[in-house]
Amino acid sequence: MDISVTAAKPGRRRYLTLIMIFITVVICYVDRANLAVASAHIQEEFGITKAEMGYVFSAFAWLYTLCQIPGGWFLDRVGSRLTYFIAIFGWSVATLLQGFATGLMSLIGLRAITGIFEAPAFPTNNRMVTSWFPEHERASAVGFYTSGQFVGLAFLTPLLIWIQEMLSWHWVFIVTGAIGIVWSLIWIKVYQPPRLTKSISKAELDYIRDGGGLVDGDAPLKKRRGSR
Repeated sequence: MDISVTAAKPGRRRYLTLIMIFITVVICYVDRANLAVASAHIQEEFGITKAEMGYVFSAFAWLYTLCQIPGGWFLDRVGSRLTYFIAIFGWSVATLLQGFATGLMSLIGLRAITGIFEAPAFPTNNRMVTSWFPEHERASAVGFYTSGQFVGLAFLTPLLIWIQEMLSWHWVFIVTGAIGIVWSLIWIKVYQPPRLTKSISKAELDYIRDGGGLVDGDAPLKKRRGSR
């Protein structure tokens, strides 16, 4: 067979997006694990019982669950870029403020707020992978970013314990919250949906689209309608 045209290599820009999702998942899970690290010291300082500490842990889970559908609704309308910026910034500020908590009620309130802002995280991850990867690469992409939760829990928990022992439990939340705030600013600066990303080649964009990737699916609703 005479092939007169050699297909252009698709490029690897999509993997930068995958690394960004991975980092976000790591931060997300560290901001969940920090309470478990600090709970004994918090109980001692504030005189909180184990049952009351259970309310603090549950506050996150309840609001995280309740806000899944509203978070998905918001994501559908504004796209991943703005959703994740608001989410990361919001849960990181709430995390940082936990380092300045004054008692049981402030902890419950701040953990609830953390749950609200973390709710859109995995819907956003799934949407981004669907937009950035062809179908035959999606399972690998999901597996990679999902591993970030175990990196956050297994490898960074010892670092949180060290911070607590060297400084205090307050700094566990201040440090993890500050890292998330910085990352949210990097996110909004760097991330764009596939079609709006200047550094992606036409060959890679075609490769994603031809493989079943929804290259227009990650943009805000108005831009998706305008591209039809």
